[in-house]
Amino acid sequence: MARVRKQVSVLAYNGLDGACAAAMVLLAHPHAEVRTASARGIGDTLAELVAHPPAEVHVCGLGVWCAWEAIAEPIGLMKRKHGTRVHWYCGRGYLDGEREQLATLAEIHFLEVGTNTAAVAQALGLTDRLDALMLTDLARCDHNLKDPRPDDGVTPGEREWMDLIEATLAQYFKYQERGPYISAIRRLATGALSKPDRDVIEEHRRTGAKYVLHGRSMVMKRLRTRIKLCAEAERHVLILGESGVGKEHAAQLIREGSRRAMGPFIAVNCALYAGNAALANSDLFGHVRGAFTGAVRDRKGKFVEADGGMLYLDEIGDLPLEVQAKLLRVLEDGLVTPEGADTPRPRVSVRILAATNKPLPVLIRRGEFRDDLFHRLATLRVDVPPLRERMGDLKTIVEHRLAMLEREGYARRFSEADYQALRGYSWPGNVRQLLKLVDRAVLLGMAPREVIAEESALGELVSYPTEDTAIREDGVIVLPQRTGEIRPMAAVLRDYARHAWEACDRNYTHTAKLLEISPNTLRYTHLGEKKR
Repeated sequence: MARVRKQVSVLAYNGLDGACAAAMVLLAHPHAEVRTASARGIGDTLAELVAHPPAEVHVCGLGVWCAWEAIAEPIGLMKRKHGTRVHWYCGRGYLDGEREQLATLAEIHFLEVGTNTAAVAQALGLTDRLDALMLTDLARCDHNLKDPRPDDGVTPGEREWMDLIEATLAQYFKYQERGPYISAIRRLATGALSKPDRDVIEEHRRTGAKYVLHGRSMVMKRLRTRIKLCAEAERHVLILGESGVGKEHAAQLIREGSRRAMGPFIAVNCALYAGNAALANSDLFGHVRGAFTGAVRDRKGKFVEADGGMLYLDEIGDLPLEVQAKLLRVLEDGLVTPEGADTPRPRVSVRILAATNKPLPVLIRRGEFRDDLFHRLATLRVDVPPLRERMGDLKTIVEHRLAMLEREGYARRFSEADYQALRGYSWPGNVRQLLKLVDRAVLLGMAPREVIAEESALGELVSYPTEDTAIREDGVIVLPQRTGEIRPMAAVLRDYARHAWEACDRNYTHTAKLLEISPNTLRYTHLGEKKR
């Protein structure tokens, strides 16, 4: 009779020691399911297991920062109905205060051994295995330990594993995807790095966790999904958003998630070309020696430099009109003709990421931007929302910034009153302005309300659309200027209500309150939902 394999679940937290501890369990249970959790969300993770209870659950070093009932209820249910055994490990002492309570729910393995990985190894009797020794040594490199191994003692092989864990955690914070980190844990258990793993490591060593769009609001979840889909599609992308929202972060995330991640990424600010077509032509497409006075040598140009990778054209709306035609030609056939040359250079393969905070449809109507170029660039489009449309993310953004400042030696915590002051400001400069004001508050020892008062005293630092620019980026006229632009009032109300609903994370009650209508009017009259 075939032996029935028991189902085992491993719960890991984010971090090098956490990953090594989970991998240690996989040495004993190689087919176990791996899930990630946090001290705040462990109750939710345990509750997810109730639907298909495993025979064993191994909790690797996770703390409890949620209501006690949130973990007691699902564990109790699995134990009573299915006989699930729960093992809880900690080798660093920080769970000693919860020892008695956890002992009523799980078989606890709390040992003073320096790392959670070592506690798992001892509890499972794996300390004599070479692969377990590798994991134990690697876990001691975690910089969050009280006494980590010195960096000068880390081997090149261990550095690769450390960078892989950091890289996959960065992918989680960038895309909210847990898969890469879980895959890295499984790699740790086998001790083998693949070619894709090394590509991920190399990419992380180049960019690290710099380009992260913080926030968990509904609009940010949709943004990450759109970025991921755009990254996977081999097409040009138009990135839209106000100044300071993080358009270049979106561009970098598209690059990192694309098949061109290992290729060059050339960034150009087209605002530098405003009114200077000659400079734009030379810089983008290159020139040959003698093409003009001062051209003493050949120049490749940005398109040739970006061959095989991506060219980020920031402020594309400022690109001189005569240069737009040449750009369109390169996009269509990949042939770049330098200034002063009679024939084009060999064909280039470049993917364009173009960004702007200007309403391109308005520029098209004014004759300042080519409509054919717009349509060529806008097959894929990413709209990065302003901060005022995702104020629920403000605290997350600020806390991350405070953590960075603390690592620089400037420890500071904000009170709830401080956050209330920050939420009460309109943030015309978006995330860039928020980060600047947080830095000023911390570095100068000021209260957030004081730095906001200073900023407000300067007056508005951004220009808002005039009536000529009252047009959505999808070409729909909001404030008509001529009879052909007038739309039925019902359609205008429907679009406005839907945008308001989306901005409020699809919360009917909150949206209706802001619109000063009833939730039912919002749902059934303006959003057109059918009554059940």
